[in-house]
Amino acid sequence: MKTISVSPIGTQDEERLETLVDAFIDEQRQLSAVERFSQRHADVSHPLLETHYRALMPASPPGPGEQYAFEVDLDQCSSCKACVVACHSLNGLDSGESWREIRLLVGSRPRISLGARAESVALAVTSACHHCVDPGCLKGCPVLAYDKDPITGIVRHLDDQCIGCSYCIFTCPYEVPKFSKSRGIVRKCDLCHGRLEVGEAPACVQACPNEAIRITRVSVTATTERCRSEASGSDHSEAGCALPGMPSAAITVPTTVYRSRHTLAGLESRPVSGSERPREAHWPLIAMLVLTQWGGGTLAAVALRVGLGDGFLTVRDAVVAALGCLGVQGGLIASVFHLGRPLQAWRIGLGWRTSWLSREAIALGIFSAVSIIFTGLIALDVWLSAWPVPSRVLAGTAAALLLLLLLATLAQVQVYAITGRVPWRLRRTVPRFAGTVLMAVGVGCGFLVGTNWAPLLGLLLMGFSVAERWQFFTGRSVVDAVSRDGGRQ
Repeated sequence: MKTISVSPIGTQDEERLETLVDAFIDEQRQLSAVERFSQRHADVSHPLLETHYRALMPASPPGPGEQYAFEVDLDQCSSCKACVVACHSLNGLDSGESWREIRLLVGSRPRISLGARAESVALAVTSACHHCVDPGCLKGCPVLAYDKDPITGIVRHLDDQCIGCSYCIFTCPYEVPKFSKSRGIVRKCDLCHGRLEVGEAPACVQACPNEAIRITRVSVTATTERCRSEASGSDHSEAGCALPGMPSAAITVPTTVYRSRHTLAGLESRPVSGSERPREAHWPLIAMLVLTQWGGGTLAAVALRVGLGDGFLTVRDAVVAALGCLGVQGGLIASVFHLGRPLQAWRIGLGWRTSWLSREAIALGIFSAVSIIFTGLIALDVWLSAWPVPSRVLAGTAAALLLLLLLATLAQVQVYAITGRVPWRLRRTVPRFAGTVLMAVGVGCGFLVGTNWAPLLGLLLMGFSVAERWQFFTGRSVVDAVSRDGGRQ
């Protein structure tokens, strides 16, 4: 086609022939806005915001005996949640998933001048993973899905190792790890370690408009000593690593340092309006605890009859043993549904050196196998009377069953007691779990002697156990839940 083009200034216009290909080539020579921006800043050897955040980072990496840590100035935090948004955006979190949270410290404190009334205070607290010196998530993980970097001290979660059991949420006093339903795993803050490796600040540090968050280096020994002294009794004159309403710093030794020019005595921790969520019921865990403890107690009743009886077994013994065995197997099957990755359940015993969840799984697995053997021997002895099972074999299997039931119950107690949560402490958890087993033993003995009320009582007590386990996880009683729901209706 024939077009007229304008030559550069200082030359005469001329007529030339231009094809469609020439037009496309000319168009390709034009740079886009993104390309022009990239070309303009191609010679910049440092990030554009480096002058802003360089003062918020240590001048050098941690040395021996040190690690990275967050430092938060409570007097500067305005609860704008810019850090929350930046963390969510950079890490590509799911809707409703957050690795950084905001809480409030509210209360009143006396004014400096004499005779003045107390002033009301509301301090915002931004918090994420504390990258503890002794992280509970790492010790509790049954599949070794956590790693603490020996140089930086950053506690990282290994997504490919996780099976989604959520036990790290229990063992972390601050409930830092968050479960991602879309991925079936737990995830958490990793201090933006990729940015730190290249000398760039984490997203939350860069996003805070008040420079309330910074990265610092802390001494592991000094942090441990300070946390233990604060846990033994601190007046919170300087926030340190503990705040009002936070769990004892001695549990995991958090490294986050909170600063404030004012005393925090008399303040209490409260969630930001709308951010507090009710605790989950964890129905698969409720089913697992109730069924394994009731099944184990029922089998224990038969085992006691084998050890203390006259050696003559009946069909009733076989039926009761079968019911108990089915309860144990049903409980183990129910527990798998609590995992985000059920097909990876076989890996749950990898952390047996430090994780009580691994030890519980191993103990219950062995107990399950012995319960099947014990039930099978009872059935053979009852229905194949021509070839009775030797009494020593039955007695030995019964003794092993009782011992394994004791070990499995103790492991179940420790799974929750070691978390440090007040409702799950030993003095509260032992009576609950042991009481359930003993109730099952009593009902099983009632079955064996042919008591008519045993079936109905067993169902009622099992329902009571379910309600009690629901209260164990949610922290609410059934009566309170019913009254609240009725009030809403």
